[in-house]
Amino acid sequence: MPLGIDITQILLHMFNVVLLFGGLYVIIYAPVKKIMQERENHYKELDEQAQSALAEAQQKNEEAEGRLKELEGEISQQKRKASLDIATMRSNAEAEAKESANKIIDKAKKDAENQKQAIIESAKKDITEMVEEATRKVVLSGNTSEAYDMFLKNAERSGS
Repeated sequence: MPLGIDITQILLHMFNVVLLFGGLYVIIYAPVKKIMQERENHYKELDEQAQSALAEAQQKNEEAEGRLKELEGEISQQKRKASLDIATMRSNAEAEAKESANKIIDKAKKDAENQKQAIIESAKKDITEMVEEATRKVVLSGNTSEAYDMFLKNAERSGS
């Protein structure tokens, strides 16, 4: 044993180091590596699920935007149809109002004509009565100038 080195001691220490590393590998390194691999797989699954959920959400978003555009087109068509309906209803109402106004005007004209005829008939009747009265007075009095003056006075009173 030169220099105080014992080969068996070195071999035993080497065996202890190998045994220690082997035990640590089996007890600590392998399970930790397994846990790390499972964790990595779990996060990959979560990432894949998130990616698929994101793709599905984007697809649904595109579908919703498509439906929204369809609805906007449908709404604009309904607005156009409603405005046409309103214009038609307005023109119909205007036509009915004009027709009603014409009927009212025609009726008013007829009523005015009837009143005019009634006034003329009443005036004729009054004139006839005045002429009859004047004629009676002329015939009874014999003086035509007085009868004419009375006729004019009566006409002025009736006219006023």
